[in-house]
Formats: sequence, structure tokens, C-alpha cells
Amino acid sequence: MPSRSLISTNAAIIATLWVAVVPVAGQTPRPTTTFQIPKSTYTPPKTPWGDPDIQGVWDNHNVIPMQRPANLAGKKIFTDEELARFAASRAGNGTDAVCLQNDDRCANATVAEIDRVKAYNGFWTPLDFVKDNRTALIEDPEDGRIPPLTPQARAKQEAHVRAHPPVDENATDDVPVDHWDDFDTRTRCIAIQVPSGVMAYNSANYIMQSPGWVMIALERLNTRMIALDGRPHSSIRSWQGDSRGHWEGNTLVVETTNFLDTPTNDGGGSVVPGGVSEGNVRLIEHFVPIGPNRIHYYATLEDPTTWTRPWTFMQPWEKDRVLSYNDSLGTIGGKAEPYQMYEYACHEGNRSIETALKRSWQDRNRPADAPSRPASELSVSLIGKTAEEIKALYGEPAEVAGPRWNYRTANGILQFFVFIENGKVVRVRPDDLPLDQVVRTR
Repeated sequence: MPSRSLISTNAAIIATLWVAVVPVAGQTPRPTTTFQIPKSTYTPPKTPWGDPDIQGVWDNHNVIPMQRPANLAGKKIFTDEELARFAASRAGNGTDAVCLQNDDRCANATVAEIDRVKAYNGFWTPLDFVKDNRTALIEDPEDGRIPPLTPQARAKQEAHVRAHPPVDENATDDVPVDHWDDFDTRTRCIAIQVPSGVMAYNSANYIMQSPGWVMIALERLNTRMIALDGRPHSSIRSWQGDSRGHWEGNTLVVETTNFLDTPTNDGGGSVVPGGVSEGNVRLIEHFVPIGPNRIHYYATLEDPTTWTRPWTFMQPWEKDRVLSYNDSLGTIGGKAEPYQMYEYACHEGNRSIETALKRSWQDRNRPADAPSRPASELSVSLIGKTAEEIKALYGEPAEVAGPRWNYRTANGILQFFVFIENGKVVRVRPDDLPLDQVVRTR
């Protein structure tokens, strides 16, 4: 109990110092925020024990970027027409976007346009977004940008990035990986950053309430238990921090401290930049009910050791949304139903970390004179063959997307892509796959 009181007292002191800094002679006062969270304009129903009832599955899938793009500086709101064009330009979140519909655009795509094979194709990416006409999620500062890092935070970030170069699981070229710790905590199935940003998919938050408690289950990985009984913060640190909540009218307010003092590695849903630790962050979240099917979620991050000022972003959340998912074969399903959450089996059949580590080790430790298969036994030897020759070897492709033919492999996980242009193979992915590993289509 004494340690809890100490943590609580320190958090209060830090918060007080943030808004009441007395400048020393010759120093510039640290800027503070005057941003006010809008009050709830809607009265939700009550739970049997009298709290505002905001339970349900809420989706935050959004096309709006966290920070306002430089070419939109000074512009805070899109017209509906501008938003439609902006959303179309980001359709599919960049994952196989050219051939999401397998339409004329896909059929006429060049190899360069379609050779963007990433970790996930368009099947995983819903094409519907929570409508939001803003040009950035950040509400404060006014410019819609994350405030600059302090010199000490910048130095720590640079040191971390030097030791842990960013790992892009969507990269088409090999990326050297030295250690499992080079991957973000999402890829390692540990946790999604809190607060979480917009997800490309699996973007729901499930809110459940009971007397004295609120539970928020993120569709990927996280489950947060938030006490409402006024207890002090625990002294235990974790990736998701330690949360305490209370009601201000119809708005749920949650304060979270005691995050792990460990730099992040970016990754899906990340808000805090890679290499920056949340160890000293005080997070204040406001869940503001706007209507029966809409919440405005505000997150304010405060840490004078990391940023030159506090900053706040807002995500609109919607309930009971019906989503459509597409892949190169067309719309999946066809039955309309509200957004539902199912088990998130994070690493079931996922070998990306194992493969990356193994391949990096092999590449770096292979002796210069180590025997290797000749190029004639590898997939690179298929370049220059005709489409008819490929079919004679492996049958009809399992899937065709414009100039890209898809074949299966013997391990059942890796996919092999052949790119056809003017009737001949001009590119293969991967180019070092043993030919006997390509499975002939039945």
C-alpha cells in the first residue's frame, strides 16, 4: 500500500508541474494546452446500477491519418467529395489495392503496379470506414501534428533505432533481422500499444460494464480492466499501463499510468513513434457518447520528458456497423450483419518471425564457399519462359490477378507468384525457391 500511495503522489506531482511550470531566468516557458474535451451532447440509457450504458462493439476503422499531411496544412475539414477521393486513394490500406475488385484496372495493371505482394491481401481489409471529414485525428495542437520530442527523448529514440532498425513485414526485399526484439509487440503477439491508433483490420473495441468496473477488449490482443471505485494506481508496470476511471456526467474518463519503460517498435495500431518509451506517459481518455451508435474517443498524452507539450487525438467509434470485405475474387459473404468479434488467433500458422530470423542468420553465417543450388534449380530460372511453358510445368494458376499468377508451394503456407508480360515470365517472387517446392495445380 505505501508503494501505491507513492506512485499516486508522484503522478499527481508530475501532472501539477506540467500545468504550473515556473520558468527560470533565461528559460522559455514550456507551452501548455488549453484544449477542452467537448461535453457529451447525448444522454445514453442507464445500466441497472445507474451508470451511463455505453456497452457494445464499437469500430474505429478510419481512413483519416493521425497527423495532418504536409500538403493539407491549414486545412482541417474535407468536403464530402474530397473525403471520397481521399478514401479511394487509400482503399485497402495499400494491401493489394490494385486488384481488390479483380476488375479492368487489375487486368490492365503493369507488373510494376501489381508487384507489391505484402503480408496481407485485400480480403483482410474492410472497405467501409467510420465517416470522418477531418484531415487528421489529432485535435490538439492546432496544426494536427505530434509535438516535437524533447532533446533527451530524441537522443534515446535515435539510439534505439540504431540498435533496432525498423522491420517492415510488408517489404518485398529481405530485411536483416538480428533479434526477435526487433519486431514490434503486435507481431510478437504481446500487446497493441495503448492508446491504439486505427487498425487496418480487426479494429473493434468491445466495452462491457459491471458495478464498479469497465472492461475494454480490443479485437487484437488487449483486454483492459478499469476500476471505477477510486482505488490508487498499482505500482506494477505493464505494456497496457494501469487504468483507473470515473464518470463525469455521461462521459467515461480514464487515467492510465505505469506503462513499461521500454521503447516501442511501431507496428499496427501504434500511436507513440518507434523508439519512444511510454514509461513516463500519463494518458487521459475521454469516451464521449454522441448518439446511440457513436462515441467520440479522445486520448491525451502528457509527458514533459518526451514531448514539448501535451497532445490529443480523437477517433470516432461506431456501433452496429455492417462491413464488407473484398478480395480478388469479389465480395465475401453477402449476408449483412452487425460487426461481431471472434477469437483473434494471433500466431496460428504465422511463421514470419521464425522465417525472418532463420533467413537472416543463414545469410550472415553462410560460408563463402558453401554449396548452394544452381540457378537452374531455382525459381529465378523461370524468367523468360512462356506462359504456355509455365502451365505445362505447373498447370493453371490457382489465382490470376492481372499479370500476376499465383501458385501454391509444398509447405502449404508460402505462396509463389509468377509475373507474365507479353506472354513471358518477367519476374518471380520469391526468386530463390527450389523448383520442386512449387505445387502443380490439380
